[in-house]
Amino acid sequence: MLFILMCVLAIVDSSESVMDTVDTKMYISEGVVVTASRYEDDISDISASVSVIDEKDIKFVNSYVAPDLLSGVPGVEIMKTGNFGRADVVIRGIGNNGRKLGFLVDGRPEKMAIYGCAVTHTFPLHNVKKIEVVKGPLSSLYGSGAMGGVVNILTRQPSGDNSLNFECDYGSFNTYNLTGSFEESFSKLDFLATVQKSSSDGCLENSASNTDAYQGNLVYNINEDWKIENYAKYVEAYKQDPATVGDTSTPDAYQNYKRGAFDVSVYGEINEIDFQTKIYRTYGYHEFSDGWESRDRTDGLNSSVRLSLLEGNKTLGGVEFYKQYGNWISNGEWDRKVYEGFIHTEQRTSFVNLSGGMRYTYVRDSEGVFSYNGGIVLKYSDTRIRGRVGKGFRLPSFNDLYLFPPSNRSLASEELMSYEIGLRQKLSNIADFDIAVYRMNTNNFIRFSPATGQFENVDKLIEKGLETSIGIYPVDWLKLKVFYSYIDMEDRTQGVPGQKISGSITLERDILEARLSGRYLTDYYAADNHSEEIPSYYVFDFRLNVKPKDYVSLSLGIDNILDEYYERYVEVPNATGLYNMPGRSFKIGISLEK
Repeated sequence: MLFILMCVLAIVDSSESVMDTVDTKMYISEGVVVTASRYEDDISDISASVSVIDEKDIKFVNSYVAPDLLSGVPGVEIMKTGNFGRADVVIRGIGNNGRKLGFLVDGRPEKMAIYGCAVTHTFPLHNVKKIEVVKGPLSSLYGSGAMGGVVNILTRQPSGDNSLNFECDYGSFNTYNLTGSFEESFSKLDFLATVQKSSSDGCLENSASNTDAYQGNLVYNINEDWKIENYAKYVEAYKQDPATVGDTSTPDAYQNYKRGAFDVSVYGEINEIDFQTKIYRTYGYHEFSDGWESRDRTDGLNSSVRLSLLEGNKTLGGVEFYKQYGNWISNGEWDRKVYEGFIHTEQRTSFVNLSGGMRYTYVRDSEGVFSYNGGIVLKYSDTRIRGRVGKGFRLPSFNDLYLFPPSNRSLASEELMSYEIGLRQKLSNIADFDIAVYRMNTNNFIRFSPATGQFENVDKLIEKGLETSIGIYPVDWLKLKVFYSYIDMEDRTQGVPGQKISGSITLERDILEARLSGRYLTDYYAADNHSEEIPSYYVFDFRLNVKPKDYVSLSLGIDNILDEYYERYVEVPNATGLYNMPGRSFKIGISLEK
């Protein structure tokens, strides 16, 4: 049925009609993204809600790990114990340490295989070009875990130039960060390597951290149509856990991580048909103060083909395979193989875009899982009206199935259905506006059952929410942005702010650029059923960058300018609770480039 409708639209659009006179290029988009469709696409043509942190945004933050940049994004909350360490992402109330979200680096899934969580403090910021956040399920494109949304960290690629860069900054709590990068080009071969060392004593007792990160990107350009890319990363991260609010014991907990990843990708084109194949491995060693010690790895392959079936059509089809392995040292080891096939198609005309896709996931000795999505974008001049429906899922992790007494080998996949409508509007050349309302129904969510003493597929929830954004650009050197999020999770209020307002004022003039950003959180609780209310708070941060010479940049960062006392709720194993956040802190830096 969808294919027939696309054929009709293609015929209608190819004919001479009144709608053909509409200049759709008048719509000034927010940029090109890749995550929502697995290929480059304009945000204005996508039915999903997408937020982007680009290179300019990255220059205005005082953080050292990539996920921490998302704290101002509408519909997104960050759970963290301090200025360093974990920065667990929650999208529209769904997160669970990243287990219910897709976490990607350049489209490659990157999670700890045993728990299925994202180890966020092993995602260094120094090599990040852009972060894309898709809100709502996208399992039809990315499989298990891409249920509440997807975070895709896009790294810097070699540009073909020869360059050398060094950055150094120092700040409060004896915090320092050293970063170096080297880029070289040899005929058809381009290479980029980066190194980062970060350390901090932390703002609380027993909250020190230390991270060493190494990354490399290699691109071999076979010809104009084909290339091979190779990416490698290795991170060693040590993090102490401070005590929660009200805990008078002496904290001594720590976490030690060693995680790495590498992949090889081949991209090519033959007769306007695009091909892509990626093989990858992610691996890690974890050692904690409570005696936990483990190793894990995931080996995978994905391959896809994109072509046009009709005028205005893009169709993507592919297969994926991955094998997960986990070893809880001296206690047991597990593995499983996952086989998947997917298809995604879009039909575009001058007045409407239709999209749809589905995926089938098979795991040995279990039932297969279908996931799907469908979307529509109505276009007229500078107006975009969009709608989307999708089903996401998460396979039970090794932890759910096999570890500790609550584990249950009979668990089924968690499922989530999402319905969303939205409006994007460009207001002349000085402002834009976006609003989205959504409803999500969860089913089979895994939760501990006191009746059986096990994890069971017993949790259901109806969630509703609204997200808005306004951008104002009165002159080319001044930008104002305001975001508002509202979420209603019925009685599941623990750790998820019901309302958030965030925004920024950015000035870019000659050699100077500055940004004042802030956020306000309210309707915030440390327990379900709207109990144990957490005081509302507002925080303002500031960043100033000055470039007196082409090869020199200076920076000043101030977090929590008003020295506001506030607490944040964090859900982490053996350390769930409220944490005091840092007061006013400073950072100065210098960057040299050749």
